[in-house]
Order: sequence, then C-alpha cells, then structure tokens
Amino acid sequence: MSKILKPYPRHRTLMALTISLLPSNGLRVLLYRLLMGYRIGPGSRIGVMTVIACESFHAGRGVSIGRSNRFIGPVRVELGDKVIIGRFNQVICGASAADPAKAAMNYARRFVLGDKVLVNDSHYFDAYGLIEIGAGSWVAGTASQFWTHGASVMERDIVVGAGCYLGSAVRFAPGSGLGDGCVLGLGSVVVSKIDDRNAVIAGFPAKKIREISVEDDRQFVFQAN
Repeated sequence: MSKILKPYPRHRTLMALTISLLPSNGLRVLLYRLLMGYRIGPGSRIGVMTVIACESFHAGRGVSIGRSNRFIGPVRVELGDKVIIGRFNQVICGASAADPAKAAMNYARRFVLGDKVLVNDSHYFDAYGLIEIGAGSWVAGTASQFWTHGASVMERDIVVGAGCYLGSAVRFAPGSGLGDGCVLGLGSVVVSKIDDRNAVIAGFPAKKIREISVEDDRQFVFQAN
C-alpha cells in the first residue's frame, strides 16, 4: 500500500483513503465532492476501498465504479455517462509527471473513457500521457496493461476507438492505438497505431487478421438496452 500512496501529495491521498473506507456509497460520493472537489454525476456509485486521489475527477451520470480501484497521481480523469469500472483497476501517474522541470516531456496526464465504456477487473493504466477509450468499448477480461511512458518515449498517447472489444491480458505500448469497431484478440500486444476500422486484430505485434462484416452482427450486451 505504501508504494501506491506515495506518488501524490500525501495528505490528499490519505484523505481519499479515509473516504474510501466509509460504509455507504452516499457518504463516499458526498465527501469526494465536498472535500476533494470532484464532479460526480447523479446516480453514480463508487465502491468501498476505491481511492481517488488525482488532480481532477469528473464522472458523468450513472457511472458505476466497483471496489478497490486506485486513481492516484496528478492525472485528470474524465468518465462519460454510464461508464462501468469493475474491481482492482489502477490508473496511476507518478508525481514527477507534473514537475515543472519535466515540462519539455509534455505529459498529457489524462485518462478519458467515453459513454458506456466497460473496464472489467485488474487492469493497469499508466497515465503519464493520454489514455482515451471511445464510447461503447470494452476492456474485457483481466490483467491488460496500457503504458504511456518509457525511456526516451515522446510519442506516448494511446487512443482506442469507439465500439471496440479488447480481450483479456492485452498490452498497449506508448503511442499505439486502434480504430473504431475493432476486436483485439486475447494476449495481443499493440505496438503502433492501427488505423483499420471494424477489424479483428491479434498477435505480437498485433496486426489485422480480417475485416468484420455486417453479417457478423456483433453487439455488446449493454448496447442492446
């Protein structure tokens, strides 16, 4: 826990940790709004032991965040309406990313989920740069990783289009991304921007396997509602 708590002003992180332990969703949401200054839309829920200690946090209407998530560091979090985030996910940005001495690195420090995005359990988002996932996309399964910094990396932002399905245990390198409507296979490693739309992408390095035709009639469960 001490390693996770270190990256952002300690008093603010400890306050967020205290709020996360409160017994009711209503209290957690209220105090995140009042004490931390976060914008949390009506009908939204934040699970117990979810620690939100970031530069700014904006959740839309009807957002559901499960238990034991971490949003830690000088990152700006923007969640659209009806976003669902499961359990044990981490959105992390080290304090050094906001150091004026590092201004030349142009760290975006943003984590953006469009409307109706689903993030399942135990995924890791390294949010020194921008991580943006388009409306209706799923980060399915578990243990996927999104990395936006590394040695000598300047092209770091990761953008995933709308209506994508990302299988379990995928990896995104800095500067990589997917076009709209793509399905990313289990365990794939995306090392560059893949501009194809409506395609099956898989492998290491990930590449287009085939197009998705209209006859596939693919629809995610909560898109039908």
